[in-house]
Formats: sequence, C-alpha cells, structure tokens
Amino acid sequence: MANKEWSPAELKYKAETYCATAERCEQEVRLKLKQWNCDTKNADEIVDFLYTDGFLNDERYCRAFVHDKLLYQGWGRIKMEYMLKAKHLPSPAIRAALDTIDEIEYFRILSHLIEQRRKIKKDESSDALYRFLLQRGFTLDEIRQASTQIS
Repeated sequence: MANKEWSPAELKYKAETYCATAERCEQEVRLKLKQWNCDTKNADEIVDFLYTDGFLNDERYCRAFVHDKLLYQGWGRIKMEYMLKAKHLPSPAIRAALDTIDEIEYFRILSHLIEQRRKIKKDESSDALYRFLLQRGFTLDEIRQASTQIS
C-alpha cells in the first residue's frame, strides 16, 4: 500500500499506533510519515500532537535506548551518546539518560564482554580486544579497569 493516499486523520492514527508499539524518536516518526507520503505541514502537526499527547518523549526515548543498548547489545556510553546525537535528540535528554546507567551493571556487562571475547578468540592480541571494545563505545580507562578486575 505504498501508493495509497492517507487522510490526515488516518496518518495521525497510524503514527499513534507506530509510537504505541515501541519508544520512537521524532526522526523515526518523520521518516515513517514520509514513507506514508505525508506532506511536511501535516507531519509537523502530527509530530506536535504526538509530543503533546505523550506518544513522543525525548527523555523517555533516550532512557529506553540507553537501557536496551547496554543490556542487549553491550554498547558503551560513547557509542550510545553518538547514536542518540545522530538522531538529533537534545543533549540534556541524552546526558540525563546516560547518567541513569548503574556503574556496577555497566562494568559487569563490560567484564562479561571481555571474558566472552577471550573465550571465543583465544589467540587474539590485547590490542585487538581493545579495538573491539573501543568500537563498542567503551573508553580506554573503562576497558583497562575491567580487564584488571578480571585478570
């Protein structure tokens, strides 16, 4: 149904449903509205409505994103911050979400990643392990701290 013309009311309902199924950010909603052939004026009105009615909330989105990326993908703070900025989310919301990270859980996940990687890649150099973890968004100091606790 990519060629179907949706009425403004239908687009609003579709956007509500889209936001109700998972946390979304404004950029994701605007992209979806564009895919549904929504014009800019209607998209602006729909996005304003979604914010007003609580379907969109930058702080809530950032918190959910940080929680999920740490827990399920094993991302560090740097990568999470970079990806949230790429979605054009406000810096205060990003900072607040990153501040909710529990340090003990953060280092538990980092330590688990190190142990898991060492089991899988037994002959891997420390440099390669560090590069892998840096790409995941952990700082060199965090990696060193977690590595010394494991050894």
